[in-house]
Amino acid sequence: MLAALQAISRHDISHALLLLGLSACIMCAYDLPGITFARRIAKFPRLGLHRIGLASFCAYALSHVLGAPALSAAAIRLRLYAQWGVPPAGIARIIALSGSTFAIGLAAMLGLLLLFAPHAVPVFGHAAPVTLRFAGALLAGIVAAYVLAARGRESVTLWGRTIALPGARLALAQIILASADMATSAAILYALLPVTPGLSYPHVLSLYLAAFASGALSGLPAGVGVFDSVVLLGLSAYLPPASALGAILLFRVMYFLAPACLAGICYAGHELWMQTRANGDAR
Repeated sequence: MLAALQAISRHDISHALLLLGLSACIMCAYDLPGITFARRIAKFPRLGLHRIGLASFCAYALSHVLGAPALSAAAIRLRLYAQWGVPPAGIARIIALSGSTFAIGLAAMLGLLLLFAPHAVPVFGHAAPVTLRFAGALLAGIVAAYVLAARGRESVTLWGRTIALPGARLALAQIILASADMATSAAILYALLPVTPGLSYPHVLSLYLAAFASGALSGLPAGVGVFDSVVLLGLSAYLPPASALGAILLFRVMYFLAPACLAGICYAGHELWMQTRANGDAR
């Protein structure tokens, strides 16, 4: 594994770092559709892009490392937006839309891959193509139904509960944001893997989607163990385990650990600044 890490060229690492910077920018934009959705029912002070970016980045980067991302991301957003004067109804809409963005984008990306490249997911390689295409059509159909339902109506009632809808434009914005996020993060992993015959970017992308979804559903911090096992299983037909594990380890440091450390510093700095300002006002 150490030899595999040393074999990764500086060019590949530089390429991965550039993609990581792009991924961080996408993380900072995750809450933009939610802010627009919240302003339809609640009036609150104008939030600069630096505040929206801080809340988006901290919620995204920290939640995947802390585990139970739906709960931890909601707690971070609740804390920050409440400090900035966003009313509870607005915060609820921001959390709902931002929290569902990843799931909607994942369904869209995986559905399209299974429809048009059914054997691109190595872990599903033994399944019949018609079964994979049916699963892809089902996932894509769910996403399409969500967009169509959001078009021209403000809410929908399911099982006796009224659910507010963001509209077709915001629904499409969710899909584009999440798809760009996952495509970029999968490209980081692909850049760190050695060039291997038969291992293309669509293979890595579909494998990454399956691994990330499994890790997120497990509730474990950063999907530890689950994410790695799925990726190793999918790459076993192309790479020796040591080579694959070296790239996965470096990917974890770059995509999970580094952004989480930066987000933790930003969040702690913000809390310290707010506390200092509150003490100054009290005097």
